[in-house]
Amino acid sequence: MEKLIFEIKEFFAVAFRFFFSLLENGQDCLVCSKKTYFFPVCKSCSQKYFSVENALSYARCSVCGKELVSAEKICLQCRKEPVLKNTDKVFPLFSYRLWYKEILFTWKIKGVRCLSSYFAALTAKALNLLCIKTVVPVPPRKGKIAEKGWDQIEELCTYLEKRYGFNVERILERRGRAQHKKMNRKKRLESIQADYYLKPGCKVLPEKVCLIDDVCTTGSTLESCAKILKQNGVKEVNALTLFSVD
Repeated sequence: MEKLIFEIKEFFAVAFRFFFSLLENGQDCLVCSKKTYFFPVCKSCSQKYFSVENALSYARCSVCGKELVSAEKICLQCRKEPVLKNTDKVFPLFSYRLWYKEILFTWKIKGVRCLSSYFAALTAKALNLLCIKTVVPVPPRKGKIAEKGWDQIEELCTYLEKRYGFNVERILERRGRAQHKKMNRKKRLESIQADYYLKPGCKVLPEKVCLIDDVCTTGSTLESCAKILKQNGVKEVNALTLFSVD
């Protein structure tokens, strides 16, 4: 019943957006500038540039998951200064450049929330291909939801839970209010260490989980969350992000 109610609400929300997009003669695709209606990326560009199957088939660093540019199995950054030690595997889908940056900005900063269902579909497909059933959303900074009215990762995970049937464990919280994206690498690593913690009352945790976040920059957020989960009994912590910064 809960899933049915969610689907009914989403149907009317999509119908509402579609009706007004028709009145406005659609919108420009962020990639090719052709007219599109449901999402700010057209169907052909979605198939060409947002293929989950292709994204998961690329040669990746065995530590951070970023695309490799050499025959080595570990990227240069992870060989010199590895950040990820408690995170078992990371699966970033797309590189954070060109129109990928624009589409994330449109979703996260401009608040075009129809992209939540678009990204949820991509995430669900990736999770199914990786045989992952239980996910843990990276929590937002304190005050973000009160300030903006929503959080993109929480909304994406609601789709994963209600529409696609994944088990979403909201077991992490965040202390700090600082925005890590405004910090350099050193300050980001220092600040983020004590930012995340396990919610009080969480006694029995799954043995295997997958962290969900929008973008991996240094990997420090994922590592901080993975460390907390490992310290509290989770045996395997993977991570899936929509984008990664090269």
